[in-house]
Amino acid sequence: MNNTLSRLIFLVPVITVTVAYFLSSLGGYVDRCVPFLDGCTSISKVGRYGVSFYLYKILIIPSVILMVIFWYQVHQYVYKSKLLLFINITSCIFLIIYLLALGFDGKIYRFMREIGIFIFFILTPICQAWLSFSLPNNKIRFKSFLYILLFLYLISLVSYFFILPLNNTNYENIIEWNFAFLIFLFFPLFGGLLRKINV
Repeated sequence: MNNTLSRLIFLVPVITVTVAYFLSSLGGYVDRCVPFLDGCTSISKVGRYGVSFYLYKILIIPSVILMVIFWYQVHQYVYKSKLLLFINITSCIFLIIYLLALGFDGKIYRFMREIGIFIFFILTPICQAWLSFSLPNNKIRFKSFLYILLFLYLISLVSYFFILPLNNTNYENIIEWNFAFLIFLFFPLFGGLLRKINV
């Protein structure tokens, strides 16, 4: 598989969200802080206003399409599972639904955002864990790095359930930012650990 693909899936969203945050903070749409540590704003709010509204759609949606290509290549050359491929494509479709609805008002758009990001945050980590545990050692090096990443997923999930009763939006945002970063970090990590496969 081409490592460039997996790197782009990580870099494009991360850089886009970072730039969008700075533009939104300069425009006064969100507070200034370090979102990963302070949780002063959500990832969604960063992409709702001004130029950031367009950046999310122009740059992140194509990166989701690259994600679909990534999972197709995984199915073709690494681990054949039509069910895994179907679930991942479904997850990507819901992320696109979320991105398309972002920045628009109304109950329907809010529902699209909530269901879109919820499905993506549930299905994608499950599929990443499925792939990590299913691959034999002759196809991937140092699987322990993937297990560490999955363990961090688990910590994020447990932390979320602990802070949920506190009704603290900042804590929820911190988990959201870090969890999203870990989900996208999986792709270059997996691509780097994958043994040489001709595509």
